[in-house]
Amino acid sequence: MNRTARSNDRYARSGKGGSAGSGRGFRAQAQGRSQAPGRSGGYGRRPAARQGEFALPVTITPALPPVTAFAELGLPAEVLTTLTGLGVTEPFPIQGATLPNSLAGRDVLGRGRTGSGKTLAFG
Repeated sequence: MNRTARSNDRYARSGKGGSAGSGRGFRAQAQGRSQAPGRSGGYGRRPAARQGEFALPVTITPALPPVTAFAELGLPAEVLTTLTGLGVTEPFPIQGATLPNSLAGRDVLGRGRTGSGKTLAFG
């Protein structure tokens, strides 16, 4: 096999086939490629939803009541000991409101400010 020595210098490469050393640069090389649609499917942005088009989903099963203590969740003793050892003695409001539902296998959508305990509950 006859191979030429490689170089990391992009200007030292040959000018064949529109390589970076041809002086045309990357954009000139990319322009010759077919313009296939990207991830968005090539359809551009969707128009914004018109006012009144969105309706909240109907809740069939009411949410479980929030808890005020981790002991109410029926967690194993090891988990309660670890939480206490970490200084987490009672659930933050986001945890108390959503953990009963998530532990029951329900889908949960919760929103809270930074520092409200979301990562400790779900991360």
